[in-house]
Amino acid sequence: MNLKTAFKRANLFSQGQRLIVIVSVVMSFFAVGILYYTPLPLMMIPAALGLNYLLFRRLIVTKKIKTIITKSLRPTIWIGISLFYFYSVYVIGKMPIIVFIICVATSSLIYGVISYFETQSQPNLLIDNILTILFILFSTSLASLMVAYWHWPAALVMVLLWVTNFLVALWWLLDFTNNPQILAALWGFVTLEMFWLASRWTVLYQIPNVPFVLSQYSMIVTALAYGWGGIYYHYKQRTLKKTIIIEYLAVTIVVFLVLIVMNRWTGTG
Repeated sequence: MNLKTAFKRANLFSQGQRLIVIVSVVMSFFAVGILYYTPLPLMMIPAALGLNYLLFRRLIVTKKIKTIITKSLRPTIWIGISLFYFYSVYVIGKMPIIVFIICVATSSLIYGVISYFETQSQPNLLIDNILTILFILFSTSLASLMVAYWHWPAALVMVLLWVTNFLVALWWLLDFTNNPQILAALWGFVTLEMFWLASRWTVLYQIPNVPFVLSQYSMIVTALAYGWGGIYYHYKQRTLKKTIIIEYLAVTIVVFLVLIVMNRWTGTG
């Protein structure tokens, strides 16, 4: 059965929407309860996996395990990355409980949005573009934190980083490119090589009064993803013009200039 036709029909989809909302709310409660009030944050992994599996088992008509895992993979990776990121920022900055709840709620809201669009037969390019940028920004920032703060082995972080960015690029390219595996793999290696270089001098920037810790590396990679991705998309759509190229390159250059000017960031590692 085609994955695009493997979902419940329109007369049942409102029920699916309610189910997504319920699971997203439950995910928030679980995350706050486990990450904030217990010393066992890893308990969130089986909790998130179980909730996500149950959600997509109900949403998808076919009960094949492979299909359920395939369609639930993107929401699962998002909730894992975003919650671990906000938990890391909470541990570093000791953010108040209300701020942590807002962060977790936002993460769960985006999880619900991703889950909803995974059940749609037609992609929404605008939403996919936004989600792709968020995935890259959060995953690369988390990778920097895992090395600089949690002291994970760099080799393990690099493997996880390549897999994540390969999948993120693959999901985005599938909307308008045939056989995008090679391009997705190349993007994964670009992020990997840049992380290896940046890991020599991890530079972190904590925005005052905002629960975000961004790495210099993550902002560079996100800017490159925006610039290169935008140019490639317009090239594939045969709408590429000089003005479009200048626009995307200008945004990338501005980000690089800002990084150079704001060179008083705290370096660790």
